[in-house]
Amino acid sequence: MEQILNMSFDEIFVVDKNGYILFVNEAAVKHYGIKAEELIGKTVYHFDKQGLWEPTIFPIVMKEKKRITMLQTTSFGKTLLVTANPVFDENNEIVMVVENARDITEMELLRQLLSEEKIKAKKYKSQLKEYHKRELDLSGFVIGSKKMEELVETAQRVAITDSTVLILGETGVGKTLLAKLIHKLSPRADGPFITLNCAAIPDQLFESELFGYSPGAFTGASKSGKMGLIELADGGTLFLDEIAEISPQMQAKLLQVIEERQFYNIGGKTPKKVDIRIITATNRDIKTYVKNGSFRQDLYYRLNTIELVIPPLRERPEEIILLTEHFLKIYNKKYGTNKYFSKDAQNLLLAYSWPGNVRELAHVIERLIITTPEDKIQPRHLPHLVNDIAQKVDDEDTISVKKLIPLDYALEQVEKQLVKTAYSKLKSSYKVAKALNISQSKAYRLMRKFDCHNSD
Repeated sequence: MEQILNMSFDEIFVVDKNGYILFVNEAAVKHYGIKAEELIGKTVYHFDKQGLWEPTIFPIVMKEKKRITMLQTTSFGKTLLVTANPVFDENNEIVMVVENARDITEMELLRQLLSEEKIKAKKYKSQLKEYHKRELDLSGFVIGSKKMEELVETAQRVAITDSTVLILGETGVGKTLLAKLIHKLSPRADGPFITLNCAAIPDQLFESELFGYSPGAFTGASKSGKMGLIELADGGTLFLDEIAEISPQMQAKLLQVIEERQFYNIGGKTPKKVDIRIITATNRDIKTYVKNGSFRQDLYYRLNTIELVIPPLRERPEEIILLTEHFLKIYNKKYGTNKYFSKDAQNLLLAYSWPGNVRELAHVIERLIITTPEDKIQPRHLPHLVNDIAQKVDDEDTISVKKLIPLDYALEQVEKQLVKTAYSKLKSSYKVAKALNISQSKAYRLMRKFDCHNSD
């Protein structure tokens, strides 16, 4: 029997009711580095004092009178998973305790390593997220809304593929910036990023600009020929902005490039293979163009493998102040100034509809940095915004801005319309305060001032 027990991989350790060691197998000898004869006959307390193991499981079993499982460390630095079972006599008294222990040092080490790696992974993930945020900021992206966060997350997933991407959005929302971001995060990041505004090139020049031409291809052509943008983009990304503006003839040629991955330059007799990713963008309702036949349906589907829609700035007002701070930082640095917006001026920025979107906001801020004589930008420095907002006030006190009006009066009417509109939609002073970026107490005072509760 002893020979069989010594064959066990697990430690077997038998102790009588007084703590004297009755039997240990060879696995126990390996765990503690002491011969069996040096262990047998001595008490567990003797070795506990010597620090051979920690903690001692025996007294716990004697007290609890039930099976106990716990982790134990040895002076050899091993970690043991110990299970101790009490053995009872006919009077239900413990006569001995049989311990079974397995060396889980490597397992515990792996667990610790795994835990450390998880912590590192979490840290790296956080750092990567911050890195991407910094990269996005450098690209002009300031993410402060759920809509833009979801859009950029989608763009990051799309970037690692080679699919065509169609970016939709109003003028000034940042379609070019998003295209650059996709390129920057793609496997083609080290390759060229070539941009062409399709609406800016006359039809007669478009083909030579895009496809290039061979030497002497036409009268006035360079004797050395010219590389087109498609060829220049080889190994990288070709971004075609305002894609809805290209002629039917050029649509057919572009479709051929996408399908065959090759093209002919003007006057060329042999095809040139090209490895490019194509990203397109438009501020038009391109689906209507497809329906009325002015844009090829087959090309539309080829370009629209992935469709990304950038929301206008008026649909993400929570980003206006963030973008304002972003552009203030850029233009203050550019012009060596230290301009900033007053709270009332910020409220005007929030109230304005920004038809030109982010581009318009950037231009307004640059103009104010240059033209405002003092550092603090006040509402009086923004008369065009005040008048535009006042024209949109839609109640019995609507202001017709056909001439200059007192600024204080205009501001009060704008404030009134904002508060009443917010309350009619949100029905809560807390929500109104959050939407208008003011304190709840101020929101409540304004709601009382403008009699919002009786205007339902």
